[in-house]
Order: sequence, then structure tokens, then C-alpha cells
Amino acid sequence: MAFIRRRIDGPQDHHEQRAGIAYRDTRTLGAQLQEALTSEISAIGLVASAALSFSMPALTTALVPLSIAYAGYVLSRPTIMPLRLPACSSRKDYGNPVPDPKRPGIEIPGKAAGDWLLGWDENSGQQIWIGGSDLTMHGLLPGATGSGKTQFIYSLLCSALAQGTGFTIIDGKASNNLVFSLQALQRKWGAEANMRVINFLVSSGDRKTNTWNPFSSVNAEGMAELLRTLFLPDEKGGGNSAHFRDRAEALFGSVSQIFVWMRDHVGIPITAATIRANFSGIQSLIDLVGTQDTENRYRRFSYFNFRTQKIQSIPLPDNFPEALLHPVRAYVEETGGYSATKGDASNQDKVREQHSYVVGGFAKTFTMMTTTYGHIFNCEVPDVDLTDVLYNRRNLIVMLPSLENDPATNAAIGKTVITAQRYAMAAALGTSIEGDYEDLVINRPSSAKTPYLQIYDEFSYFATRGIDVMMAQARELNVGILLSFQEIGSLYATLGKDWAAPLLGNPKLKIFENIEDAGPTKEWVEQTGGTMQVSVLSGYENAPVLGVYADQLRADIREVKRISWSDIQDLRQGQAIILFRGKRIYTRLFYAGIKPSGTNRIYTPLVMNISAYHTTPAAAGISSSIEQTVFSHLCQGDDLVDETNLPPLNGGLGEIYNRIARIAGEHRTPESDKIALFGQPLPIRPYAPFECLFHNRPSPLPVGGRAGVVMIKPDVDKALYETLVNFEMRTGASEAAARNMVSQALNQISVSSA
Repeated sequence: MAFIRRRIDGPQDHHEQRAGIAYRDTRTLGAQLQEALTSEISAIGLVASAALSFSMPALTTALVPLSIAYAGYVLSRPTIMPLRLPACSSRKDYGNPVPDPKRPGIEIPGKAAGDWLLGWDENSGQQIWIGGSDLTMHGLLPGATGSGKTQFIYSLLCSALAQGTGFTIIDGKASNNLVFSLQALQRKWGAEANMRVINFLVSSGDRKTNTWNPFSSVNAEGMAELLRTLFLPDEKGGGNSAHFRDRAEALFGSVSQIFVWMRDHVGIPITAATIRANFSGIQSLIDLVGTQDTENRYRRFSYFNFRTQKIQSIPLPDNFPEALLHPVRAYVEETGGYSATKGDASNQDKVREQHSYVVGGFAKTFTMMTTTYGHIFNCEVPDVDLTDVLYNRRNLIVMLPSLENDPATNAAIGKTVITAQRYAMAAALGTSIEGDYEDLVINRPSSAKTPYLQIYDEFSYFATRGIDVMMAQARELNVGILLSFQEIGSLYATLGKDWAAPLLGNPKLKIFENIEDAGPTKEWVEQTGGTMQVSVLSGYENAPVLGVYADQLRADIREVKRISWSDIQDLRQGQAIILFRGKRIYTRLFYAGIKPSGTNRIYTPLVMNISAYHTTPAAAGISSSIEQTVFSHLCQGDDLVDETNLPPLNGGLGEIYNRIARIAGEHRTPESDKIALFGQPLPIRPYAPFECLFHNRPSPLPVGGRAGVVMIKPDVDKALYETLVNFEMRTGASEAAARNMVSQALNQISVSSA
């Protein structure tokens, strides 16, 4: 059967000059030989010398010194790796020059500092390491779907956990596989208890997550910024929209001061429900501020009571600063012609209308925080504190659902987390400029030998403008930031090209995986890589006899792109092109091979119930009474332990140990053992103060309940002894307890000096 062959006018594969066939190596023979000696081919010299000595023994005398000299040169030459020498080598790194502290302008080899493995050089086969200081210069990880970004992130986190540091990862299109994979990774290093998960995936109905309250520990300025991020759009409108936006910002800044004071001094947790109780109706603000002549006991602060699950109000404490109320009172008086002589807001329709214009757009965010994600945000004491996460090197996983939520909702959640991170980092910078330099600067809370890693996967889904400031300041705080995305078009759309430029231009480390976007991403990759002068084949000449083409045996110098777009598109999973400080490395990335398995559990910290602290008007006094009780116990010496008189375990745990001793030698079934151990009620353990401080020893015996302590060396200075006793009595201890404590302290000194 005849058919018509398809006509193809475009170039085909056999027309393309691939595999670098058009490039020419114009280096001198000596330069090529010197490079060859840095590889495995350097062994050929010794092999040839041995073969020559075997075939011509008379040359052995001449070849041996030459071979020794050759071997000495090969073995003593400096090892230069693509980026850094691994720190475990403890050698000088000639590829990492540092300034000579004694001679300005002179560089010397630095110490081997590579402790983060990236992969292997495809050309030389050498390992690619970077140091912690390199990581704090931040990195970019662009790659299309299926290019291997997630697996590389897992592998990079292996280096973090191996060094005992932590990480935070925010995934813009998360699934539950992320948590299982990272749990398996942390299990290998015994870091499971450090894992925290904020899970915004709710479509399946399973709402297992750690709780988080972004307002639990942030300062007043940070709380105001969080409120702006949550409730106000990025774009500023004109006209009335700009007016009411300015009013909302003024309200946030003034009320935040009050929220923080009530949280820190009264113990009321500031949650979305409490904020809504104060924002939704202007009457709450009127009741809060009153007039300048109103006493604090007549001013009411509204809050959400977790015990009763209702909105309640309490009077302001007597020591509440009057100055904090002035901005809120000014806001009330400037709203729709408010007048205190007209009574409550229910009698002033214009006031309520004007206030509703300010807070009317907050309902969506309030519903999200109190209903949709109430299982995360509605908490008295949150499981996740970003200050604790950063300074104590916890491992935080934030899962944002890309399919469940509107993109604007995901962006708002991501911006909230990033804003909270920014203020957690700001606390480490410190505000004091007086004091010891080592205490205030060198030993900051974020100081460590290894950096803390913050990874933003699929960053384009929740990009925010605040992260450029974080990247500019994070290096000083020993924090490394890695941004992962598929293409930059969405970054331009979310942030704008001018705002996205610092995010793309600031990081030193760029790891390009397979990319398919031939639009702005291609342009950015080629501009980032830059150009280079290369020697290329000038052309071909036709041989008239055979009809084939032969090259012209000459080379031209041309300017080409350092990163070929065809190389980017040809990258397979696990392959990348790395740019760092002007170096371009074709890389096979490190693959850790994390295989999640087994059962996963969310680690929940022990939560202290503080709801009873603020359920009565005397909220501030209760905390003081508890502190007074602790102080009195300290004065009585109830925190001290006499190691010579340690009683056995008492209470329920002691009874369980006694029952175990009785059944230890008997052959029973597990069911009968359970009945024997827990069938009978356990005794109620008596109160023992400070027993939680002694995890690995029996309950302490308070000093106040002991017999008199006998002095080991009675010939002590009597005047000094009586002075110490009087000092203890002045702090509140009884005379008997004071003499016991002083005698015990002197006995310990006598034992240690013997």
C-alpha cells in the first residue's frame, strides 16, 4: 500500500551539534597534563615506571628516585574540590581562601569547613560540600514538577540532623507523605520528640495537629504587624478604602499594646476569639477605655474564657497603665462623631456604622481562625512557639493545602507564619546597646556552630514581601533560607517583579533542576548564569572527492551562555546545575533514600492549664498568691535534698514497684499481671514540693521536716556560723530550719575540701 511520506522542513536530531562537538579545548599541553594529574590518571606514571623497570632492569636505579619524586608530588599536591573540603578532613582548603589577619589584602587557605553534602561533580566525580557559613548566604531551588526537589530537601535535612541542628519547612502543596517521610528521617537520629506539625489539611476530617497561637509570645509591634498581615490586603486602594484602612491600622497598633499587657500581666491568652470580642462591636472598646476620669475597676476587658467557652469581661487591674488607653480612646472619639453624653453605642447609629466599615472585612479571617482552623489557633498554651522552635532547634513542619483552599487563603496563612518567624528572629538581634559585647552579641540566643535551616517549598503559593528582610538579616542570626519553586512567573504575579528581584538576586547558592518554563524563567536562568568566552569550531569544509565534511582545524572565540537551556531541559531527576560564587558545577545530587514506614504519632508537649488564672475578677492577685506560696517554700528550704536521707518511692509509683516485686518470680499471663498491678486502687501520693525537679531520684525530703543536722567539724568560726544563721532567718526561715541549712552547707564544704 502506497503512502505519502511526511515532509519535515525543520532541523532534525542528526543536524544538531550536540555533546560539545563544536567546542575546542585550546589550553596548553602542560595545563591539560596538570589537570590530568589531579585525577585517577595520575597513577599511570607509576605503573609505566614499574613496567619499564620490569622490562629493562638496568633503568631501575634511575627510575626509583624519579618515581619517588613523582609520587611525592602527586601525594603532596593540594586537594581542591568543587566547593569545600569536608570538615572531617581537618586540612587546609585551598579552594576556600580567607583574608590573612596579619597582612591586609593577602589571602591564605582557610580551614576545611564542608559539613553539608550536596552531591557529586558529574565531570570529576568529587563530592560537593558547602559550609554552614555558605548556607547562611541562602539558596534557591527552582525545578519543575518531578525534578526531584522534595527528595533533595530530604537529603539536605540529613546533614542538618546529623549535626544536631533543626529546621522549619513550609510546604505550599503539602500531603501527609511529607510528615511520614520527615518522621522516618528524624527517627534515624532520635529527634522525634523535637518534631512539631502545624497541619492545615482538613478535607478528610482528621484534624491531628500541634496547636499554634501566633499571638502567644510576640511583642506589641509584632502583634500589630500580624493583625495587618491577617486582616488587611497588600494592595492599598484609594478614596474611602484608604481612609478605613488607615483607621484599621491605627486600631491594630493601639489595641495591640493592651492585648500584650493583659497577656503578660494577667495571664489572659490572646486568641482570635478574644480579638474578635474586642473588635466586632465598638461598645467593647467603649467599655474598655471609658473616660479619663473612669477608675480601672469600672473599665471592662472582654476575652474568651476557655473553661466556660463564653465571652466574658473582667475589670482592668488597678496597676493598668492609663497611657495605653489614650490611643484607643482617641479612635473611639474620632469614629462617626461619638459622644459620651449620648450613652452607649446602641444609641449612636453613625458610630456603629463607621466602625463596621473598619472591621467589616475581618469576618472571613475570624471565621477561618476560630472555625475552619479553630483546632489549631484556639488554645491557651500552644504546642508551637516559634521563638522556642528557632532558639532550641526544633523541627517544624507547616502543611498548606493547595487543593482545599483558595490561593488567597493559603497566601494569608503562609504570610502569617512568615511574619511570626520574622518577629521571632527579631528578638535575637537584641535591643540593648549597653553591656558586655560577648553577652549581648557573641552569645545571642541563635548562636551555634551550625545554622538553623528554613525551607519554603513551593514558595510561589504563599510568597510574601517580608521574607526579603529576613534574608538580609538572617545571616547575622545564623539562619539559612532555601526557597523552592517551579517557575518565577508566579512569583512576579504574587510579589511584582521589583519585589521578587531581591529574593532571586540575594542568595549565593542556586541549584537548578529540570525546568520547563521557556518564558521568564528561561530568561532569568540565562541572565543569572551569565556569559563566557569559549573556543568554538569555525566551520566545516567539503571534501570534493568523498563528499564528506571535515573541520577547518581552527577555532574562533565567541561569547555564549554559561548555562545552556537545552542542558536545563535535559536534566533528569536527581541531576542539577549548581551556581555558587561564579562556579558552575554539573551535579548528581545526594539522594538519602528516605523510605517512610511504621506508625506515626504527633508529639504533644505537656500543657499547663492556666484557665483558672483569669476566670474571676481577681485574676492578677491569684498569680501573686501562687508566687508567694513558692517563695515561702523556698525560704523554708523545701527545695533542698539531704542525700544521706532519701526516702523510698511513695504514692502510686511506689506501690506499683512493690507489686512488681511480688509477682516477679511468678509465671502469670499478661492479663493476670495487669490485674495484679492495677486491679486495686493506687494510693494517693502525698504532696512533695519541687519533686518534679528530681526525675532520677526519690522524692526529696524537705529540710524543714528533718532532725537537727550534726556538724562534721564543730570547730568552725562561731561568729560566722551565727551570721549565716541570722541571714537565713532574715529571708523567712525558722531558726531550726536555718541552722539545718547552714550546718548542711558547711558539712558539704568540709567533705569537698577533705
